[in-house]
Amino acid sequence: MDIENLLRIIKEGESIEVEFKQSFHSFQDIAKIICAFANTQGGLLILGVDDKGEIEGIKENLDVVQQKTSQSNSTIQPSPLTNIKIHTIDKKKLIVIIVHKADSSVFHSVGGIIYIRLGSTTQKLEGQSMVEFLRNRQILLFEESIEGTSKIENIDINKVKSYLEARNQSDYLKSHSLKDFLLSKRLTSLQPDLKIKNIALLFFAKEPQFFFPYAQIKLVRFDGNEPIKVLAYEEAKGSLPQIIEQSLNFVRRFIAKEFVIKEIKRKEVPLLPEDVVRETIINAVAHRDYFNKNEIQLSVFDNRLEITNPGGLPEGMTKELLGVLSIQRNPLIYQFLKDYGYMEGIGSGISKIFKSMKDANLEAPEFALTKEFFRVVLKIGKVITKHKQELSKRQQKALEFLKKNEKIKAKEYSSMNKISIPTAVKDIKDLEEKGYVKKVGRYRGVYYISGGV
Repeated sequence: MDIENLLRIIKEGESIEVEFKQSFHSFQDIAKIICAFANTQGGLLILGVDDKGEIEGIKENLDVVQQKTSQSNSTIQPSPLTNIKIHTIDKKKLIVIIVHKADSSVFHSVGGIIYIRLGSTTQKLEGQSMVEFLRNRQILLFEESIEGTSKIENIDINKVKSYLEARNQSDYLKSHSLKDFLLSKRLTSLQPDLKIKNIALLFFAKEPQFFFPYAQIKLVRFDGNEPIKVLAYEEAKGSLPQIIEQSLNFVRRFIAKEFVIKEIKRKEVPLLPEDVVRETIINAVAHRDYFNKNEIQLSVFDNRLEITNPGGLPEGMTKELLGVLSIQRNPLIYQFLKDYGYMEGIGSGISKIFKSMKDANLEAPEFALTKEFFRVVLKIGKVITKHKQELSKRQQKALEFLKKNEKIKAKEYSSMNKISIPTAVKDIKDLEEKGYVKKVGRYRGVYYISGGV
């Protein structure tokens, strides 16, 4: 750094990267400032300049000041990378301590306390702000944390077997114990305590929601396009793979389909590609903020599907980088889902969603985000089918009835249309074949629900 640049920096005043000190006050003060610079963006601590930016020069012996500076640096754990330069301006000596920014996976502390720069001040991190800092650096991972009350007895051996089958390791438990499995996958603390890590509970606990009630997906089907009248509500619970499958099944029930004739056979095609729904649900489970105590919510409207995730984007990720860069908030969850066959590759999920929507002639996904949540909006296509033109007025009347009610029976159909029961059954059978209704129950208990078309 030359004198010209140094004068410019002094003239611009203190900032997130610049601090002035007229003299060496104390080891602690200097250590806190250096620590804060290293934890933030790096910076310059200039000794010999007062708070107003006036160059006073160092009055103490320079060798002593340099020695004290080095000693201050040694009180920081771990010691950050610094360089010390001496400059002379108008016969006044200045000491410039150049502090390098810490690696993204490292943090520095003084006496066990973390300091950062906020504007031109040095601040101590406490409580939630400290947790956020450590999480953003992936030093504090939810997956690696220990749930203190859990025991090996809380692990469901059948869920472990399902995982091993997905990994083509079905014979593993014939020669190894459950404890061997947990230790081999680093799903517990070291012996003899064998405390269960959160990652193991999310995938293999008998009741994951006993430990993490919010680790679920709220599933809602709203009437129309506004979140006012709820037609159906469920909660997807269990292990993360079970939550994914339950959510996918819910969407299958409530996303409309059209019929396409291919090679004589009639095929049902969802108006929102299933691979898009699948990828979106998987991404929500894989990348949500598990420190956040809110649930994921999946909402189905007539014209769209929304998935709202607790927590914003991971540190370093922006909306523009979605589908381009992959930053994993939960690397272990990502890996286990990949073992199950859910994750296909680095950063490919969002790209796949865009491509599938385009191939289906649907609008591109929309994203809304804040620091607290991330939402994906998928627009649903319109039903294109000849069957609607072929429906009788009686059948159309029944479908209108189903929009306002959960089910309809043949007796109700007969009564509203003033026709015989056999004619009603025939009409409903036609609706069932065309996919407009689904039959539930047997014999006298039979009723019909919406088929989604």
